[in-house]
Amino acid sequence: MTKLAYKRRAEKALNMENCYYYPCPLTDGISQSIEASSKSQVFEEWTAGTSRNTVLKFRRSALSKPPPETPANILHMTFKTQQAETKLLIALLHSHGLQEVAQEISEFNLLWTGVHLKPQILRAMTVHQRVNHFPRSYELTRKDRLYKNIEKMQHVKGLKHFNFLPLTFVMPEGFRDLTTSHYRHRGPWIIKPVASSRGRGIHIVNSPEDVPLEEPVVVAKYIENPLLINGRKCDLRIYVAVTSYDPLMIYMYEEGFVRFATVKYTVGRKNLWNSCMHLCNSSINKHHSDYIRTDDPDAEDVGSKWTLSALLRLLRSSNVDTESLMLQIEDIVIKSILATAHPIVAACKLFVPHSNCCFELYGFDILVDSDLKPWLLEVNLSPSLGCDSPLDTKIKSAMLADLLTLVGLPAVDPMVSRPATKYRPYSAFVSRREKLEDSLALPRMKKSTASATALSPDESRLIRNVRAQYERRGGFNRIFPSADTWKRYSMYLDQTTGIPISGNSNLSSVIPMTHNYNYFLHQYLFPDIALPLSSKSSKLRPYSQMNSISSRRVKKKEAPPKISKTSKRASEVLSTISLNGTSKKLPTLQIV
Repeated sequence: MTKLAYKRRAEKALNMENCYYYPCPLTDGISQSIEASSKSQVFEEWTAGTSRNTVLKFRRSALSKPPPETPANILHMTFKTQQAETKLLIALLHSHGLQEVAQEISEFNLLWTGVHLKPQILRAMTVHQRVNHFPRSYELTRKDRLYKNIEKMQHVKGLKHFNFLPLTFVMPEGFRDLTTSHYRHRGPWIIKPVASSRGRGIHIVNSPEDVPLEEPVVVAKYIENPLLINGRKCDLRIYVAVTSYDPLMIYMYEEGFVRFATVKYTVGRKNLWNSCMHLCNSSINKHHSDYIRTDDPDAEDVGSKWTLSALLRLLRSSNVDTESLMLQIEDIVIKSILATAHPIVAACKLFVPHSNCCFELYGFDILVDSDLKPWLLEVNLSPSLGCDSPLDTKIKSAMLADLLTLVGLPAVDPMVSRPATKYRPYSAFVSRREKLEDSLALPRMKKSTASATALSPDESRLIRNVRAQYERRGGFNRIFPSADTWKRYSMYLDQTTGIPISGNSNLSSVIPMTHNYNYFLHQYLFPDIALPLSSKSSKLRPYSQMNSISSRRVKKKEAPPKISKTSKRASEVLSTISLNGTSKKLPTLQIV
């Protein structure tokens, strides 16, 4: 769409001419019915929710057979992309009626970017806009930050709880520790740039003497006993969606990929130079003459890339407990996000004006060893959406359609004029923020249910949004919160705020918080399960009481509690956060 055409359409929208509306809270209570019955049917087919919360539904089938008319087309919905591999995404959005706009245009519905966002972009987001990154998400996706954050949790909670990363060192400051460890464990060691992807810059060495010290890299102990399929090494690509960090909402996609090395694995260190034997990245192996592609989208266990389901079926046929394996992988995903969530939550409180603006799609790379223990290799910020085969297109298009439906893209014309409002931090005026946000009718609960009593409006809205999102999950399975996550992971949450802990830091000392969303959600979604509390949490007030106390303080205009000098200094430091990061024979499963 050209800039001139966009300007003309903006003028029409501002003059309220030739513009269709669908009921939503953003129109300040003004609702107009769709003029033609056919348009009403279009909305029923391609949207989810109610008149107060209408979001688009995406389907993979629209790629091959685009509908003649969609709500996005009627409402002139738009999107922007920045420095990302978006050919498949653009095709999917176009098939649903969204149009791409120029970078300088601020009226859009979706922003998809492959880089970290600047604070001013996040602060300018409106309640109906969505962006595919959280601030400071590099805490999880940069290899050095991922290791440092997990190392903190190992010190605080014990190595046995976070023993899913190979022995790792960050260069150049960790060179002395690497040298000392080498004499105990010996090599080989795998070297990875801290902020690269697709196998770029990765190589394997035998000795610390071969480690470059001119640039920041991570050096990890090479896992020499990988699980082999037909004699070849493989790793797993797991797709994980996070729709909120407070409360924490994690979904794992039901399907993934298994990527194979093209050269058969051999014991010994003579072939460490051969990247097509030791690395499983498709971007590296696809250039090898032995790389096998298939043109059949239904061939899930053929060639150099399989589906995760195909591998699990194969393992089950060999009497492997695949359910236990997948539970271990879920545990790795949850603990990795918990270990890195604290600074992300802090950045959201400072820079994100609305709770539903951000979402994230992560690509977790997992290696399974011969003992069926999964290891975390890395987490990708923007997992590749490139399609080199029909199988790629089949899986990734379905995953993308389910992701966009899950996050809930409001069916709103981005050009509708709204009164300008001054930016206010995400953590301030929670009730005012949520007055503008979408909500669904809350099913009436029995009074006997403990978690349903005395719900505040804020609590009701939160529950409605969580339930609506769960109904739109498609192929995504919610792994946090679930029936057993509080029992397993509450020890990693601050017992007052519910925010994941990070070392000895305390988010509540930086940004005053009077809620515990994670505890409340577990309590309400799973009322039949008793939630164990630590001794520290015995003083925790119920969620509704926290809100009532906070509201009484506002009504009485009481002076806020005094902030210590230490907390004040922490707040000043946090307010200057940069959002852009600167840091013997092997057991083999042989398949005939």
